[in-house]
Amino acid sequence: MERGCMRKNTEEKNNKKFFNIGKEKKIGFSILVSFIMLAATTPMVLAATEDTVIITFDPQGDIDIDVNLSDYNFSSVVAGIWSNTTGGTFTLYNNGTIPMDTEIRTNATTDEGDMSLNESDIPPQMDEYAIYIEGLDFENYVNSSYTIEFDQGLNPSDSKTFDICLLLGNISTNHSWQTTTIYFRGSIN
Repeated sequence: MERGCMRKNTEEKNNKKFFNIGKEKKIGFSILVSFIMLAATTPMVLAATEDTVIITFDPQGDIDIDVNLSDYNFSSVVAGIWSNTTGGTFTLYNNGTIPMDTEIRTNATTDEGDMSLNESDIPPQMDEYAIYIEGLDFENYVNSSYTIEFDQGLNPSDSKTFDICLLLGNISTNHSWQTTTIYFRGSIN
């Protein structure tokens, strides 16, 4: 019987030792188990991923062309002899926000209707006149439509000077004063 008692006592002692191991160790074990449970329930990232956003926009800029002087009087012009402004009498300005190209045109006839524009580089004929632009990137005769580029890539807030040349062909009569308008158009280069 002693043996049975002793076994019981030993078991009780062992149980007491196990449960009495130390409250600090039980707390530590509880924390460890909590961390394991937390790690098991927390989602894990196995690899980095990527996504995109597509944006669309329309860049805006404006062209604001200006020419200074706005009128010029050649006064008396002799047929067959060029009458020219000199020294960059006129100034072309780009007051816009993007570089611009410049096209130039004029009327097909004078305002009075007595003379016609000669758009070629051959000398004007009877009651014709020709206008030529000097000083811009592409010096050329002026047409009655925007078909020729005279300047290219004039930067914003920049300017260039130029001159206008006028040549008359023979005239059939002593016409009164003649007037024509020259138009300037800026476009995106």
